[in-house]
Amino acid sequence: MKEDRLPPPKPWPPVAMPSDDELLLRAVASARPVRDVRHGVPRWKAVMDTFGLGSTYATALCQRYGLDPDQKVRR
Repeated sequence: MKEDRLPPPKPWPPVAMPSDDELLLRAVASARPVRDVRHGVPRWKAVMDTFGLGSTYATALCQRYGLDPDQKVRR
């Protein structure tokens, strides 16, 4: 007896990969404090902790993508 089999699935349509700049912008914009801080922390501090950078480079990264490094962010 021949087994009834389903036809093979169709391949997914290709997905456009975001650029490196877009990926980095999303990561910087979504950086949140490591600890749950009641009043939030400056964005540069969250970026610093997320990426393991110093404060100067974290601030420069925020500014590069048009984000306010002193904006308070919370979890």
